[in-house]
Amino acid sequence: MSDWFPQVTRIRSIETHPNANSLEIATVWDYPVCAKIGQYKVGDLVGYIPIDTIMPDTEEFHFLCPKNYERKEDGTQVQAGPKYPVGSVPEKYRRIKAKKMLQVYSQGMLVACPPGLNEGDSLVEVLGLTKWEEEEEENIPGAKRTGGANALPPPNGWRVPHYDLKGIRQYVNCLQAGEEVLLTEKIHGANASFSHDGSSLWVKSRKLFKKRDPDDMWWDVALRNDFESKMSKFPHIAFFGELYGNVKGFRYDTVIEHGKLLSRVRFFDAYDTHTNRYLDYDDFVAMVMSMGLDLAPVLYRGPWLGKEEMFRYAEGTSTLNPKHVREGWVLSTVKERYEPRLQSRMKVKLVSEGYNLQK
Repeated sequence: MSDWFPQVTRIRSIETHPNANSLEIATVWDYPVCAKIGQYKVGDLVGYIPIDTIMPDTEEFHFLCPKNYERKEDGTQVQAGPKYPVGSVPEKYRRIKAKKMLQVYSQGMLVACPPGLNEGDSLVEVLGLTKWEEEEEENIPGAKRTGGANALPPPNGWRVPHYDLKGIRQYVNCLQAGEEVLLTEKIHGANASFSHDGSSLWVKSRKLFKKRDPDDMWWDVALRNDFESKMSKFPHIAFFGELYGNVKGFRYDTVIEHGKLLSRVRFFDAYDTHTNRYLDYDDFVAMVMSMGLDLAPVLYRGPWLGKEEMFRYAEGTSTLNPKHVREGWVLSTVKERYEPRLQSRMKVKLVSEGYNLQK
């Protein structure tokens, strides 16, 4: 699920930094970004660079390069220029990360709006930006492979949609005060969907259907938990879940038995491939519970109480394992509805500050 969108936007508000005379906190959409005091004013067009952006290795952004330091005779250290020349700065130093700047959370970076661009225009090609991608881990004991063979899509015309959610910080105003919502814990793993067509089970990663193979991690969890038999009771319903345990540091409640990692899946959504509609939450829950399968943990169910109150549920530790930081939450309306500003159903995510800071 991606909300990487480097683009031109406007400064919505500016607040005084409580701990620094040289900094202030600018807000674009609902992203707080620390900037030099006086650099921007409310309403200015700026370029917003989200976290996990790799900046180009150019003179313009050479200020991101780490510095060399020299020790003086009195023991003090003085800056002695950039550690790397332009054109040879390693990618890891050019990646934009979330930071705490004198105890204040800052998510992303602001740059001057390039000439000729308007609000909403992308910065990707203009500035030569790329997205940082987390490397797949290869050293997890007993883990099933993630690169199994892909299958052709089902032949009878039904489809399982690509699952992706936008971040709520751009869409807070889409929620109605008092609207009944549900917050479920965002689990760090791999998207998965499982659906029965009336004769056989279909297993899918985020993008691709997978061939039946017990060494493929998607099929492994399906075979161990007999999804084929259980989901045959609900033909043409695609059940979406998060397959987890294969990310180091985010094993949650999975275990290793006899040298093998027993990955798990927790379900969070269901889609009717005949009507091309997602199910209301309570109908989805009834199906999953009748099959004896696991649900994504519920953090909150009740009226929308505003971002200050609801954003807090994204922070802390995981309900599945207190050793792990909570990755965030996913918000659903209890009754499915279309949201024009999202141009899709009203379902969004919030990644926690704690998770962003430890990446």
